[in-house]
Amino acid sequence: MMLSAVPAHAHGAPIDPASRAFVCSPGQQTASSSPCRTAIAAGLPSTEWDNIRLANVAGRDTTRVPDGKLCSAGLPKYAGLDQPRADWPATRLASTAFTYRATIPHQGSFRFYVTRDGFSPTRPLRWADLEQFQTVPTPPLVNGAYEFKVQLPPRVGRHVIYTVWQNTDTPDTYYSCTDVELAAKPAPAKSPATPSAVPPAVPSAKTPSSAAPPSTAAVKSSAPKPVPVASSAEQPPSATTRIGLSAVIGSIGGLAVLGGFLLWRRRIL
Repeated sequence: MMLSAVPAHAHGAPIDPASRAFVCSPGQQTASSSPCRTAIAAGLPSTEWDNIRLANVAGRDTTRVPDGKLCSAGLPKYAGLDQPRADWPATRLASTAFTYRATIPHQGSFRFYVTRDGFSPTRPLRWADLEQFQTVPTPPLVNGAYEFKVQLPPRVGRHVIYTVWQNTDTPDTYYSCTDVELAAKPAPAKSPATPSAVPPAVPSAKTPSSAAPPSTAAVKSSAPKPVPVASSAEQPPSATTRIGLSAVIGSIGGLAVLGGFLLWRRRIL
């Protein structure tokens, strides 16, 4: 509680991408921007860019930090950071690596939020405008900073990333607004079009014997059907056949006449 009550005790804030408080701090080229000049004129303690904190929040952020005052955490001296305007210095994100500078290290967890599609920077920021996309519990301190690999949901254009650092070794929770420009991800490269399969042609009679035989399906679909051959009984008799048949029939007829004559004669005798 004593630590929370002493403003000189600074503790941490995002520096890459940079929070609004950091871009307005001394030594930053962006400190001369119009939003920063207005915020400083309204009482922003620019040397305390890492000290936007509330005590004893205990996860009840939405009840302790009112809509329209998320960037200042409701603290009057930081109210200039809540200006709803589209010309806040913004970081064009080229990496998913985030850095949170710890001027005084603490144990705790981080929660990351990003504004939803359709967000307008010219309107006061509300909790309803935010979507939580990542939580990192007790990350290690590396060279005086906490480093993260984040995975933002799909977004394009200007947005605000809201960071909440809830300490576990003190009663404090820290709040930061970071303005970013998000570019659309490139569309995945299209694979080359696969040519449609061409059915194998039926080889002609001149195809060399070394050529691969066509598939059974190809033969059935393209080979000409055999024409049925009529049997000999269905074929008309040739001239020679007709003469032979006539001779046979004539001989049979002569024999029949002769036989009849002999039977007649025998009866008479």
